[in-house]
Amino acid sequence: MDVPDLLRAIASLLWPLLALTGLLMFRPQLRDLLARLRRGKVLGQEIELAESLDRLDRSASAAASEAAQLPPSAEPPTREQERREASAVDRVIEIAAQSPSAALLALGAEIEREVRELLASLGLLLGRTSVPLQQALAELSTYGLPKHLPGSLELFWDVRNKLVHGRTSSPDDVLRAIDSGVAILKALYAIPRETNIVYHPGVTVYADEKCMKPISDAKGLILETQSPSGVSVHRRIYPTTKTDYEKGKRVAWEWSDRHRFGEAWYKDPDTGETKYAWTSSMEFVGRHLDQL
Repeated sequence: MDVPDLLRAIASLLWPLLALTGLLMFRPQLRDLLARLRRGKVLGQEIELAESLDRLDRSASAAASEAAQLPPSAEPPTREQERREASAVDRVIEIAAQSPSAALLALGAEIEREVRELLASLGLLLGRTSVPLQQALAELSTYGLPKHLPGSLELFWDVRNKLVHGRTSSPDDVLRAIDSGVAILKALYAIPRETNIVYHPGVTVYADEKCMKPISDAKGLILETQSPSGVSVHRRIYPTTKTDYEKGKRVAWEWSDRHRFGEAWYKDPDTGETKYAWTSSMEFVGRHLDQL
């Protein structure tokens, strides 16, 4: 072996020893450096989270203020509606007393459910069981949501994900997010929408005015409909083949063109009076909102 090869062989053997010696000699300094880097990373995440929480708080407050300025209904919300909304908020608060993180997840689920209900009430859900938040906001944009509400929803979801998946959040951070999220949920509740409630789950409908020829493959679902302003409350009847409707439950505005029904009459279940049902109609298939 010549001299250059010998030197290279010696260097290859010495390098790991020199590296190990350096690590041992400068171990305290390296440990301090790594600690500073970790602290810097954590501090950066904490600052980013704090800024996100501040933006969420401002946006949620603005959305709540805009929702409060929406035209009031001529009639106050029904007791059932008030009870349902208060129950959802109370449940989140009750969970928060035991586990803020669990309460944040429950609040997120309630916000998702309310967005689905809004889509359903506007006839935009179209039989779907779930809709991604971004897509739901895009579909609702033509309806005219309060200006800050879409941005507040996006901010809440971003903060929620950071808190759920991050390691630097504190219970106080989670509670701040819950406070903003509850304001957003109440803003969603305040958006006017038409409400359809099952008044009668299915009366017999007839193909003749004398009510002698019953239509065997459908019933007449009677809905009590309240307009978004609450000014108008009236009843409407539509054909359906569904048999699971329950009186008093709210339903989505959903239709199917697989069944079409011709001219029909029915007997009013309250008075027995013969009434005209419809000239021609697709089938109503709206689901109970509490099953969405």
